[in-house]
Amino acid sequence: MTDYFIKKIKIKGNEQLFICRGNSHIVDADKLNEQFIFKNQKHATLFKVENRILKVCHAQSVPKDILRKYILNSQAEREFKSADIISQLGLISPESNFSAFSLSPFTMIESMHEMSFLDNFEDIGKDFIRKGDRRDSFGIISCFAKDLAIMTNEMFVPKDLGLGNIMYNRAEAKMAWLDTDLKKVKSKTQSAKMLMAQLTPRLFRHLSKQDTDLFWNVFCEHSTLFPDRHEMISRSER
Repeated sequence: MTDYFIKKIKIKGNEQLFICRGNSHIVDADKLNEQFIFKNQKHATLFKVENRILKVCHAQSVPKDILRKYILNSQAEREFKSADIISQLGLISPESNFSAFSLSPFTMIESMHEMSFLDNFEDIGKDFIRKGDRRDSFGIISCFAKDLAIMTNEMFVPKDLGLGNIMYNRAEAKMAWLDTDLKKVKSKTQSAKMLMAQLTPRLFRHLSKQDTDLFWNVFCEHSTLFPDRHEMISRSER
């Protein structure tokens, strides 16, 4: 626990004790207020100050959230560690600067994660694959498939493969992964089940056959675990 420290942090007028690690540009500068809100998500609020983003994760599940916090496995901590793993794999993720979780068991704030802002990267949503708005779809699908293959080669699978968790740099045709919570899997079958359970409803149903084939071609080209799409599909159905 030598890297961790206790700090009082004020959120919306209420001061709470947090277990923290790293240095926060936003919290330390007392910039955690509504004028700095960058984006609202279903279970989080993101604040942006200059070149930093602070993600404040809201509590979702009691007692699961409480137990996770006290074994140093909060949402922010998992994303902090996952960003480091992604970087080690040679992929792009914002640099993590700070993480914290509340000592209060029943607070609405579960944890916080501060990261560097990535210039020239755009948010990706479902719009990029809707008919009539398919800008850069070839590059995005190719990057997505290649990066995913590299993660699964090391037996890691993102728990949330939503398009809102990736960003794209058009000029350089590069993808960045943020808010990523990686799970270390133990077998090819577990990997296949997790991947297909997310890819089928969240990606493939929006793609044309041509784009789906593109995904599989790139994924299998870079995958040492599933060089044949049919094996992955077959294993996911067991």
